[in-house]
Amino acid sequence: MSIFKEIQLASVDKPVTAWWLLFLSLAVLAIATKIFYNVYLHPLAKFPGPTLYAASPFPVAFAQLNGTYHLFTHKAHEQYGNVVRISPNELSFISPAAWNDIYARHNGSPPLPRDKTFFNDMLVDKQTLTMADTENHARLRKAMNPAFSPRALALQEPILQKNVDLFLHQLQKHATQGQQLDLRLWYNYITFDLIGDLAFGESFGCLEASSYHEWVQFVVDYFYIATLLQVVHRFRPLNKLLATLIPSSLIKQKEDHGKLTAEKVKRRMKRRIDRLDFVHPLIEARDSGIITNDEVEQQASILILAGGETSSIALTSATYLLLQHPGKMDKLVNELHANFQHEHDIDVSSISKLVYLQAVIQETLRLFPPITNGFPRETNASGAVIDGLLIPEKTVVNVSHWGAYHSESNFTRPAEFLPERWLGVDAQFNKDAKDVFQPFSVGPQSCIGKKFAFDNMKLILARTLWRFDIEISPDSRRRYSDEQRAYVSFHQPPLLVNLTLRQGKAD
Repeated sequence: MSIFKEIQLASVDKPVTAWWLLFLSLAVLAIATKIFYNVYLHPLAKFPGPTLYAASPFPVAFAQLNGTYHLFTHKAHEQYGNVVRISPNELSFISPAAWNDIYARHNGSPPLPRDKTFFNDMLVDKQTLTMADTENHARLRKAMNPAFSPRALALQEPILQKNVDLFLHQLQKHATQGQQLDLRLWYNYITFDLIGDLAFGESFGCLEASSYHEWVQFVVDYFYIATLLQVVHRFRPLNKLLATLIPSSLIKQKEDHGKLTAEKVKRRMKRRIDRLDFVHPLIEARDSGIITNDEVEQQASILILAGGETSSIALTSATYLLLQHPGKMDKLVNELHANFQHEHDIDVSSISKLVYLQAVIQETLRLFPPITNGFPRETNASGAVIDGLLIPEKTVVNVSHWGAYHSESNFTRPAEFLPERWLGVDAQFNKDAKDVFQPFSVGPQSCIGKKFAFDNMKLILARTLWRFDIEISPDSRRRYSDEQRAYVSFHQPPLLVNLTLRQGKAD
């Protein structure tokens, strides 16, 4: 007997049941039709990728919630090549050419617009550099550029050095008392105190208190909140309904963060400190009518979100990798001691000449990119040509950092920590596609703080290794790589270490 005949008979005795059967039948039919369309009739049907991924957004959503999205994408690229369909309307790329095709300007036209699933309106305010459209992005970036000029960064160095001094002083107290510490936490303390000092004119006090400020705790949790919001936006038009399932405590945390940011920025603007920190040029731009008060607050907020956690992740990863490879640790420490007789000689200018230190940071960012899967864009109504392929309109496109940097098509021995690949002296790395390595993205919307990030990571790492011998605990050695999850950025397990002052290196 057909299902429609059953419904007809049931409608006589149980009319409510009949309507439910009809509704469920139509729902199943609609879902089956949608899956069939996605797999066989969709404009992206010709692109390679697992059938399950093409059928629905559930596999990629599950990978995001599980913190394994970067591994999910990488596995697909290993099987299907440089371009992979990873969800019904999304393509992932790992070729060098894809960077400029997706993120740069072409013949004077603006870059591709941001994907509204990743950059959704529940994530951050539309007035931020992260969310602004092309025209407003250019205006906001112009207001912020003076804070990141070479001159400004040079003037900011005393603030950087002051925070590093306190960081090392606190570590030394633990070292002299023989206490084990979680270096991941302490890298968070220094990077957030530094970025808070530069963005708000006052430190968060994490180093002094040896604990997180509530504002910093929100930022640490923020990337998981961002992932939840991205997942619910994969299921439009149900995104608003699904967003109500996100714990109210997380939403309140986000609201409290906004209020605290506004208070800190207002306090900084009232003080009128005569120093070229991140907020100073924003205040000048506001006084000139280029940006509004609200926009000053929003840019300060996004600087904290973008700058604190990512630098800490890179420093933690670099330290772990060096501890796992003692020969490379020795090589870097020898470079430091060969160039600096005294710790106070270590500054941003002098470390720029250290080629092995630079190579260590680059190799760390390749193996553990702080943003694992990149920032997706959406093709225009006319489509786009990416990596020589014609991509249909309204397609979400992205370069996967993790996938590109761990691919054998781009790098020799991609899973190994080999800073030597960046020195240009070993022939085995001559075929490495180094132009695919873009941890700060490319184009007019690339990271404004690239030089600042490199400077502070190199200075903190150099001064730490110049002063201390570091021994990793057996537990952290076993767990560190296995327990990392990525929610936009990495959520890292503790890096438990014991520090010993190098002979004659006390402050």
